[in-house]
Amino acid sequence: MNKLSKEDLKSSRWRFNLKMLRTAAQIRQRNPNDFQSATLTFFGLGGRDDASIIKRMSRDAEGQRLIRERQALPEGILNPHLYQDYPTGSLGRCYFEHCDLLGLDPNFISLESAKVSDTLPISDTHRYIYYRHRDSHDLWHVLTGYGTDMAGEAAIIGWTYAQIGNRAYGLIALLNACLCAKRGRFDVFKTAWSGYLHGRNSPLLMLVDWQKYMDKPIDFVRASIGLSLASPYRKFHMQDAPGADKLKVKP
Repeated sequence: MNKLSKEDLKSSRWRFNLKMLRTAAQIRQRNPNDFQSATLTFFGLGGRDDASIIKRMSRDAEGQRLIRERQALPEGILNPHLYQDYPTGSLGRCYFEHCDLLGLDPNFISLESAKVSDTLPISDTHRYIYYRHRDSHDLWHVLTGYGTDMAGEAAIIGWTYAQIGNRAYGLIALLNACLCAKRGRFDVFKTAWSGYLHGRNSPLLMLVDWQKYMDKPIDFVRASIGLSLASPYRKFHMQDAPGADKLKVKP
């Protein structure tokens, strides 16, 4: 077992940051589409709360190896165009098509998040693990089948909360559902809860070595790692959601 330092555990404690939450609210008031408001809200709600996943990975042989070697995600996760010539139906090609169809730039999301996360005093191990789940978000969309609409986001964030244990994800999923409910879509609470239960029953994707799977058929990948698809849900698009203005496919 990798020995966790006091710094690892201290840097990953759950704590609110009211200043970040106020700044996020001000940004959203000026421009609801500004992605920085989402990042500030996440960390304001205690997004450093990674102690659970750090401990869980450090107790697993593969997790120990990943932490020890600091094995990075495949380069194409942040640069999906690298997968555009992969075989049709492969995980890499499906990931590229997902990002290309929607106009998503995972690298932009990573850089925007880093503007906040890199200002925080967190340990090297914690930073590695945070980057790993942060940068996997769109890959997990593709693997689980949840869309990028607000209901789908509530579900995948609920799913992520179950996987990672970071309570900020749980609060963001609840916040997404509340925003949908204000527009009459109370069913999104059920969708978020369904995502959470799905995440609890899914294998821990933080431990998967994605490099060996990106050229494999996506159904083969799901079967190999024991991952089931999301249950059907009603999509709900919000034009005033953070980042919605950058999507190529509009509701």
